[in-house]
Amino acid sequence: MPSSIPSYRQGNQELPAPPLFGSKMRTALLMLLAVLGESYPAELARCLGTTIPSVQRTLDRVEEEGLISSRQLFVRAVTLSPLYPAAKELRALLLRLAEGYPQYARLKESRRTRPRRRNKPL
Repeated sequence: MPSSIPSYRQGNQELPAPPLFGSKMRTALLMLLAVLGESYPAELARCLGTTIPSVQRTLDRVEEEGLISSRQLFVRAVTLSPLYPAAKELRALLLRLAEGYPQYARLKESRRTRPRRRNKPL
């Protein structure tokens, strides 16, 4: 991987994020949302190795621009906005961009999609 591409690092995991959408954080969040489908701020912060408030600020700005939409479940669930005029093209671009970086595929595969059994030991 070229060293000129900025990335976020968490442990041994590195998430490349070229600043196509204004900043590394914004691009990384959009790529993660395209790959994961739907997520929430704490999961995105954990994937990026950053704080939840910084992720929420970035999500707020991107939501004001109409690129993402959120809904309130128990937590704020975030996804790419299907109402955005070029939603299909945006998703296709972000998925194509993420194809070049296997870290995003590994994140999707390692994601836990069902709840943990109650009182199960760690």
